[in-house]
Order: sequence, then structure tokens, then C-alpha cells
Amino acid sequence: MSKRTAIIDIGSNSARMAIFEKSSSFAFHLINETKSRVRIGEGAYNYGGVLQDAALKRAFSALDEFNHIIQSLKCNKTLCIATSALRDAPNASEFIKQVHHKLGINIKIIEGTKEAYYGAVGSINYLKPIQNAVTIDIGGGSTELAKIENGNIVETISLDIGTVRLKELYFDKKSSLETIRLAINKEIENIPSRFYADEIIGIGGTLRSLSKMVMEKINYPLKTVHGFEYNIENHAPLIESIINSDVLGLKNLGVRKDRYDTMREGCVIFQSIYQILHATKVITSGAGVREGAYLCDLLRSSKHKFSPHFKLSLRSIKDRFTINEKDDLYVKRVSNLLFDALSPLHGLPQEYKFELSVAAELYNIGIKLGFYQNNLHSFYFVINNLNYGFSHEQKILIAILIKYHTNKLPSDEDIETYKTILPDMQTLGWLSFLLSLAKAINADLSRGKIALSYENHTLTIKADQKLFLAKEQIKQLIKPASFAIIIK
Repeated sequence: MSKRTAIIDIGSNSARMAIFEKSSSFAFHLINETKSRVRIGEGAYNYGGVLQDAALKRAFSALDEFNHIIQSLKCNKTLCIATSALRDAPNASEFIKQVHHKLGINIKIIEGTKEAYYGAVGSINYLKPIQNAVTIDIGGGSTELAKIENGNIVETISLDIGTVRLKELYFDKKSSLETIRLAINKEIENIPSRFYADEIIGIGGTLRSLSKMVMEKINYPLKTVHGFEYNIENHAPLIESIINSDVLGLKNLGVRKDRYDTMREGCVIFQSIYQILHATKVITSGAGVREGAYLCDLLRSSKHKFSPHFKLSLRSIKDRFTINEKDDLYVKRVSNLLFDALSPLHGLPQEYKFELSVAAELYNIGIKLGFYQNNLHSFYFVINNLNYGFSHEQKILIAILIKYHTNKLPSDEDIETYKTILPDMQTLGWLSFLLSLAKAINADLSRGKIALSYENHTLTIKADQKLFLAKEQIKQLIKPASFAIIIK
């Protein structure tokens, strides 16, 4: 696959472009994201889907400037897909020919089921492991759903309801909410009962905006919307308030200005669907159609799915910021040995070895940004970049361990901001200490052979080297419990 790939998604409401750069065989990162609210579907729904001249001119202008960005960043490949508005438009072919002739961009119109599939591919590869759920992607002209069973996409459907479509056919005409709900219900009757699921994966602008509002409402400690989870029942009143608000009401509720004209429409669609699905929980996905299209190209030989052991963010960060991966993997191995050897003392669940291992692989990435206080650089980097393949709870725990892999244990004051999504202080103290001790053992970067044993309140480290520097550093460590450490 190309080193840099641009993916353009022309929706009824917005045209969006993402540019990905590969860092290794399957790892990549985002280097550009551009959005234009071209509203290509504006005015079309009252005229049999025919795209209007003003909207087409906006879309062409956006694509023209997208093309400048693609050329400036020297992208090797461009994939451009179009969804509902062009799918429904009798005059779509004329626009496609114009774009191809003047800009050299080939637009491919995809069916609604393919759109749903792309959204689901992006979600299951970018989120923590998902076993059973249904994805919902509310767009301007249509809404797509994909059923996920045992971690696999088993079925997709597309419904002819979307925010711009509802706005023009009903909201702009001052139709009653009862009339709007009846129109929506007529469409969602096509959702088979086998799509019913407890968990919803929310894709698209409406559901991401709603998640951001929920995060602000509860003073959520992280700013990353991708991976954010919430219980629907707890926030159903907010959804109902949005649906029943005028523009001033939307402003008072915290709706962004650029969402005033589609938020009510999106929420009434969402409400109708989650009620019929009997869903109770939402997991927000920052990945959607663009990411899915890219992954279908990248992972075409592996059924569009990463290996269960592959973590996209972890590999991508390591590709770009690791100083010496062999040292990091050694510290990872030693930290796991220490976890097992001291398990009679700390009594932590085995599951925490995963977060400890990832922290060991990433603890020194901040050195690439600056040596002094590199643990803080690493902390902030993980907080903002370890997003794909991890839950929020995992990400913040890994970040905290990295921040305190020095001779200090985290205190209540240190974790106050994040305590609602962190384990207890004893767990944090032990995991932080284990990482610090593993790092100290490799102070000379020799990656020597060691053997560990724990008995009579003493941890014995047998090594084939003197570990002079290690002994000095270990003396400086603050232990989370009283026990002795001997190096032989």
C-alpha cells in the first residue's frame, strides 16, 4: 500500500478528507484531516434528489482545495467515495465527470450497505475489542447499521433517513414531532429483530457531538471522544431536550453552532432507533467510513481486520518515537516477571499485566520530544494519542504509570482529576513501582539475564552482572509495602 493515502468521503452534509501515513506494514497515523460543510444534498430532497447548482459548486470548490492539500502532502494514492446524496441524485454522473476531468479525482458512489460496512470496519479495528453490538451511523441523507457478532460484521442495512433529509422534508416545514416520528418509524420498521443489541457503537457527527455534550455535562476527565462510553438511560432526558428545543434552547444546552441545523434531526433518529433496538449503552467511535475504506484497502488480505494482538496506536507510536525497542521489550519482560514474583505481596488481578506491559513499551517515548522531564512528555503523549485499541480506563492507567515511573509513587492529589476512571491507590502504587523497578534493573541497558524469587519478605534478584547502577537506583525507589530487595 502507498506510503500516504488520502480518503475523501462526500456525504450529504459534509465533505471530509483524511490523509494517513504508514509507519510500518500495518501501522499508520493521521497527518491531515479536513472538513467542509458543502451540504451537497441541500435542496435536493424537495426535487426528487436532484443536486442543486449552488451545492454542486460548493462541493467542487471543496474538492479542488482538497486536491491542493493532497498534492502538497505528496499523497501516493487517493480514494474518493460518495454516499447518500450522490447515490440518490439523477444528475450525479455529470458532477462525477466534471470532477474527474478537471481535478483528476475519481468519485466512486457506494451503496448504503457498503457504507455501513466501512463504518463498522473502522469501528471494530479502532475501538477496544468488541464482541456483540450494532453500529449506527447517522448521516445527512441516510442512516446505516451493522450487526457485530463475536467480533465479526455479519450483516449491514441502510435506511433512507438522515439529518438533512429530515430537515428539508419535515423540520423546515414545521411538521409536528408526531408526524416526524411516524416517518422515522416507517423506515426503522425495516430493522430486523436480529439487530437488537445492548451496545450501540455511535458513528458520525451527531452521535459524536452528543457524546461530547455528555462528557461536558458529567465533567469527564478526558477530552477524547473516541472510546467514550455512557449509559443511555442516564442521558435520555438530554436527548429529549435537544429534540424539543429551538435554536436558543440548543445553544443553552451546549450544542455547537455548526450543529444547530442538524442536531435535533439526528437525535430524534437516534432516539427512535435505540428504543427499537432495546439498547442501553453507547460506545463512541471516532472512526467511520473514511477509516473503514482505508482499512479495507490496507487489510484486504486479512478479512479487513487486525490480528487480535495488534494494537494500532501502540505500534504506530513505537514506530515513530521508540529509542531502542529491545530495551523497552526487556523492561516489559522484567516488569512481568516482577509482577508474578511479587504477586503474593500485591495480590493484583493478572489482567493488570497488560497495562503494565504497554507502559513498559512506551515509558520513554517522550525523550524524542525532550530529555528533561520526559516522563511528562510521555504522559501527555499517551493521553492524547493512545486511542485505538484501548479503552479510556486502560489509556489513563498506562499514562499514569508512565508519569510516575520515577522514584515517586502517585498520590491522591496527583490522580484527583482522573480518579473516577482509575483503579484504587494501592493498585496504582504497585504497578508504578513494578515499572520503576524493572527500569532500574536495566539501568546499564545491558539487558542481562536475571532470576527472581520472593520469600520471607525479601525479593531476591539473581543476575549474571554486577548491576552497580541498578543497586543505586533501587535504593531511591519508594516501595508500596515493606519488604527487602537483594541483588546477587
